[in-house]
This record gives sequence, structure tokens and C-alpha cells, in this order.
Amino acid sequence: MRLPRFSSLSTRGARTVAAVTCLAAVAAAGTSSAAAGHRLAESATYSGSAVAKHPNAENSSTLTPFTIVSPNFADGGRLPTWTEFGGPYASAAGCAGKNLSPALAWYNAPSGTKSYALFVHDVDAPQSWGWTHWITYNIPGSVSYLPKGDDTAYTSGTTDWQTNGIPQVGWGGPCPPADGETHHYVFSLYALSTSDISTSGLDYTDLMNTIAPYVLGATSIVGTYSLS
Repeated sequence: MRLPRFSSLSTRGARTVAAVTCLAAVAAAGTSSAAAGHRLAESATYSGSAVAKHPNAENSSTLTPFTIVSPNFADGGRLPTWTEFGGPYASAAGCAGKNLSPALAWYNAPSGTKSYALFVHDVDAPQSWGWTHWITYNIPGSVSYLPKGDDTAYTSGTTDWQTNGIPQVGWGGPCPPADGETHHYVFSLYALSTSDISTSGLDYTDLMNTIAPYVLGATSIVGTYSLS
């Protein structure tokens, strides 16, 4: 993300992204602390394996275990330019993209999955816990694909755009500083044993705390973005 002009957030250097395998293990343990919730998103990694298949790919059964992919970018690859933050409030942040969310597909969800929650987190943002670009939950367990630009079909959470004064609901795309530094956007999908989170508009910390007892598994994919 790029900091809005009116934000007072402090800067920091880019961080190394650590192993993804702790995502499911820590989440399933049912932790309820905000700090642990932030570490979940920041611990995801990218492998650069370029597994990006059409959602109807016949060999999806080979993607084991629980796996999220995108037809629009490879794991560890650059997000499309059309995902960049844009719209009525983009000038305040200094970006001018189309602000469209990428398509996402997932396979091999854990048995007993009744719904999903999805977070998109920039772990290189210049504030200590990163920047949350998209929160959506109450995605039915029968769903395994989100089309391009379909960012408000399910319950929307409160992102850091909204927290910092930009009323952007749904996807708020990448908008890093124009310094050429590559930012990593972690798409973390959680499979839940509950079909409904009754409270709308939950922010990252609140939703992480709410879903902790219900997490059956988690999977992540990472997209990168930079401006020069």
C-alpha cells in the first residue's frame, strides 16, 4: 500500500516472509491474541512455483493438500496492473488503477468445511503489522471460486483503507510507495467449521479472534507489486 497523505504511520524496512506451514497449525490451535493473528498473515510465504490454473482444470486433484491458486498470477508472481488501487478515493493515496480483485480458486478443502474467510495482507507495508487490503468472509463451503472483480459478493470486513480514512469497501488494491521496492501481498484463505459469522464489518484482528476456534485449515498464495 501507499500511505494516505493524512496517515501518521511510521516507516520500516521490508521484512523477510517466513514459512507458510505454520498458518494452519497456529490457526487450528485456536489462538485468540491479536499479535498471533497478525503473525499468521505475516508468516505465509511464496514459493514461485507458478501454480496458476483455470478453476475448471481437470487435474485439480493433484493440488494437495488444501490449495489456493489464481488464473491471473503465479504464486510469488506480480499481480496484474488492473488490481492496483483506484476509484473515487485513489487520489488521496496516490494510485490510479482499476482496483479489481484477481480471480481465486481453491481445492481439497478439509472435511467439514462450512465456510471460508479470506484476508489479503501486505507484509511490507510501513507499519509494524503490515496493511490489510481485503477481508471477506461467510463464503459458503460450497463455493470454490471467486471471479475477477467479485469482491463484495460475501460479507466484507473493515480494511486498513477504511481504518485510515478511505471508505473503500471490499478489495482495496496494491498501492506501494513509488520507490521500486517490491511488496508481498499474502492471500490467506481459512476453511471454517462454522457456516456463519454473524457480525459484519469485522477488522483483521477481530475476525482472526472470532474464527480461531473454527479453523480447519489454511492456505496462502502471494502476489507481488511495485511502483517506480
